[in-house]
Amino acid sequence: MKKILSLLLFLSSTLCTFSQIEGIAYNDVVYDEGIHAVKFHVMDFPLTQPIIELGEDSSFIVSFDDLNEQIRDIYYTIIHCDANWNPSDLSNMEYIDGFDEDQLDESNFSSNTLTEFTHYEFELPNDNMTWTKSGNYILVVYTTDGDKLPLFTRRFMVVETKSKIDIALMRAANADKVKTHQEIDFVVTPYNLGGREPRKELRAVVMQNGRWDNAVVDIPPYSINRDKIIFDYQDKVVFPAGKEYRFLDLRSFRFRGEGIAMIEEYTDVYEVTLKPDLDLSPYAYQYFRDINGNFTIGNIDERNDPLRTDYGLVLFSVTKQTPFYDKDVYLFGQLTDWQIKDKFKLAYSEKLGLYAGDVLLKQGYYNYTYAVVDKKTKEVDATYFDGNWFETENDYTILLYFRPFGARYDQLVGRKTFKSLSIN
Repeated sequence: MKKILSLLLFLSSTLCTFSQIEGIAYNDVVYDEGIHAVKFHVMDFPLTQPIIELGEDSSFIVSFDDLNEQIRDIYYTIIHCDANWNPSDLSNMEYIDGFDEDQLDESNFSSNTLTEFTHYEFELPNDNMTWTKSGNYILVVYTTDGDKLPLFTRRFMVVETKSKIDIALMRAANADKVKTHQEIDFVVTPYNLGGREPRKELRAVVMQNGRWDNAVVDIPPYSINRDKIIFDYQDKVVFPAGKEYRFLDLRSFRFRGEGIAMIEEYTDVYEVTLKPDLDLSPYAYQYFRDINGNFTIGNIDERNDPLRTDYGLVLFSVTKQTPFYDKDVYLFGQLTDWQIKDKFKLAYSEKLGLYAGDVLLKQGYYNYTYAVVDKKTKEVDATYFDGNWFETENDYTILLYFRPFGARYDQLVGRKTFKSLSIN
């Protein structure tokens, strides 16, 4: 009887919070059209990926705007996941120290902006909620209107370092990819992991520029040499190199930045027209410093005050003399959560010979590109208008997951982030 009661308590504690928030995707998703400018990063480092060390004296900053007219009660919680971003077998009591959900008490209204919004910002972890286990997590921010309705979800990772990762950027093993792709090999030196079968217990993930859409996942060790665990595959951990990202400097509505053709002020919003982007794929690679598809929020006119940082309806366009008949074109980057979304789809103008579409963006500095999507297969080509060049500077992150025999969750025991240009 005691075992049955313990099992019922375990199941109820697991389901009581999360089963009431329906429709959650274990990915970076905005569910509510009124939510904009979501940022999730390590405090003081706005371009970092959401990865933090377990027990480290640092925290994440979560910020976003709600453009809905009514003030809403907003809450958040976290869900522990396995290495494949499915809910783990842990109950929330096993990985949360504190409350399993918390309300956002502080909000601020925009000031002297054409677009009115309510701004929210909070730290994670905090006095009300922290985590006790390493691994993958989903942050769920939601509102209550009878039912719990998700506003957005964000992935983040907590690492408990138990290994050293040495990396090498290699020329692609496939001769057809030598000039266009980047290949990653790496060696892991474990620190007292305690496992018995590394080939079965260890799995690695490699990401390019923080993207999960094209990450190479579930990579087992290739070989083991004494205390070294080797991940050295040919034509497996390989990525199209792309080209440096296009940029938009939207930090001022008083002055036109590079690439901006026109800024018009209306009663409720600024409208910004960009000069048409060109197809750069035929042109040779040229290095310039970018932020690898990311973006930051801010302005130079109001001292970066988030409450005085306004919104603009930005018209993007890319030239193409003849339209695709079997493909669609989308704006793509961190500003789209590295996903293909209808709101970022561009329409073709035969008169102008270009694809174009407008997007509401908060002032800031943005990197972006254009993705071409096959209508039938849904295959995404994010480098069609840029081309691929081995020399391109990209950020790479290696994540090492460990699940010993009998364990109920995947530990994140290693992380290495590096720039491709830093490799000799």
